[in-house]
Amino acid sequence: MLRRLFAINTVRRLVCVLLAFSLCAGLLGGCRRKAEDPPPTTSSPARPSTDAERKSQEELFDILIADLFVDIITTDSITLNYFCADPSRFGVEDMTPTYGDVTSSETILRDRQDNLDIRERLMAFSYDDLRYDQKIIYDILLYDIELYELMDAKDEYSYYTGAIRPLNGVQVQLPVILAEFNFYSAADIETYLLLLQDTQRYFNDLIEFERERSRRGFFLSDANVDKVIEHCESLLEDPENNLMIAVFNDRIDTYEGLTAEQREQFKERNRELILGNVLPAYETLLNAMRKMRGVGANKGGLADLPDGADFARSYLQYCTGSDKTPEQMDALLEERIDDTMTVIWDILSRNPGFINEYGDFSETLGYVRDDTPENYLADLEAAIVRDFPAIGPTRYVVREVHESMREHVSPAFYLTPAFDSFDDNVIYINPSDMTDNLSLFTTLAHEGYPGHMYQNVYYLQQSPPPLRTVLGDWGYTEGWATYVELQSYRYAGLGEDEAALMQQIRLWDLLLYTRIDLGVNALGWSLNDVATVCRQFNIADRDFIGEVYYMVTGNPLLYLPYCMGYLEITSLLDEAQDALGDDFVLVEFNRFLLDFGPAPFTIISDYMQIWIDGV
Repeated sequence: MLRRLFAINTVRRLVCVLLAFSLCAGLLGGCRRKAEDPPPTTSSPARPSTDAERKSQEELFDILIADLFVDIITTDSITLNYFCADPSRFGVEDMTPTYGDVTSSETILRDRQDNLDIRERLMAFSYDDLRYDQKIIYDILLYDIELYELMDAKDEYSYYTGAIRPLNGVQVQLPVILAEFNFYSAADIETYLLLLQDTQRYFNDLIEFERERSRRGFFLSDANVDKVIEHCESLLEDPENNLMIAVFNDRIDTYEGLTAEQREQFKERNRELILGNVLPAYETLLNAMRKMRGVGANKGGLADLPDGADFARSYLQYCTGSDKTPEQMDALLEERIDDTMTVIWDILSRNPGFINEYGDFSETLGYVRDDTPENYLADLEAAIVRDFPAIGPTRYVVREVHESMREHVSPAFYLTPAFDSFDDNVIYINPSDMTDNLSLFTTLAHEGYPGHMYQNVYYLQQSPPPLRTVLGDWGYTEGWATYVELQSYRYAGLGEDEAALMQQIRLWDLLLYTRIDLGVNALGWSLNDVATVCRQFNIADRDFIGEVYYMVTGNPLLYLPYCMGYLEITSLLDEAQDALGDDFVLVEFNRFLLDFGPAPFTIISDYMQIWIDGV
């Protein structure tokens, strides 16, 4: 889903916020407050506010969040197109097509000042005079501002995480984002074509950013550079057989209101721009990566960088929405790994038939009938009605990842729709990663029903303030999708113990990868440390261990939003069950989480107490 966008920080890595991927006592704890309390740095009036004063505060706050929303969606043309179908509603007209800015010393200073300005505007409000929904936004903004200040404590922190990465870097995501650029009107087609002309400029700026990272000693390891090089080479291997050409042609053929001549003109312009601008930009990137390979590389995780452990703590909080420290997370992950292994062995002891005569899992274990993704999604939509609140009719299409990208992208991803046009949704499946039908079924649960698509559509149907739709929280959205993915094993038609076993195996796998990711990037684990942890579970293949190590260094803390988000949601679930006892109803707990929407878990926990008191 959407990474949480700092309202006060220009969204430079625009492509990285638009795809929701599926994968095989905190720092600010002292700053939090209960939802009904005023913010500590905002002075409360000596007398109760009059109705007129309260109304004035509410109106001024609505103006502030409208301004922030416009600031965010006009950062670049892709953000505008994906988040808002009708920008004219917000006074946005004739924006010059652009990918936006890439991090530089100038943008760092600019964003720092923007942050100070927003904090000053926020602190001018009396918290008690705001509406309930405004208080939630206030809490999220204050949380983000404080976290941004920690992540911006030193200029070099802006160079610790790169834009070019294996698996989810800009160079991986951009072809899909361009192919799925929304054509709400014929003017959007023209905007898209003009945007393509900006590709070479944008890639040149990205390359300069990565060169600066290299000069500072923060660049990718050779193993991760090789992954980027392989992806660029595969994309350039057959230029005419390209996702960005094929999908555009199909969409133009079905776009109503164009003459045959206009269709051919649009197709030819797109082809010329892809072949003459976009792919040459990838070739420039390819050559630059070859030259930077081995120069200024950081062979370890974030924690190995200067003051990297401090940065990793803040970045971890940003990724997960959790206030737990790395040490607390590590202890929790280790405990849950052990607990999950115990459950697995308990199920196997009751079901010896799950193991065949050679000591491996039975080939029939986890069998799900052959069917189409669309039929699996229909089954999931019908199966979840008992545990999840209903949403209105939802249109979607399931597409396969283009063959040129299959070796380099995640097993699946969902494209986030615009807040004012969410009728049509797109889910991509990577056939090369779908090894069995159960994996396909549970992946579709993660991306579709009741995962990302369902959560997005449900929330947007509540007509939230536009700013809430861009103040996403990575830990919430990926935590939700993981939470429901693990529940989906019960919907797959398996026996009770069989479903529980497959679920626990999936969870154990995620927990282990997450602990390695955390250890390398936040706790400073070496390759040998990773090998030591793996040997505890009889994993001794050094090639595999090395591959995992370099994956988490190239995509730091990528697993944490999924796993820690899931663990935070289950912690809230346990808390609600304990508090409500016999009055607890799962569908109502899920409704509370969905109604509240993406936010840091500390804030959700505060407001959940209000919900519990009202049950």
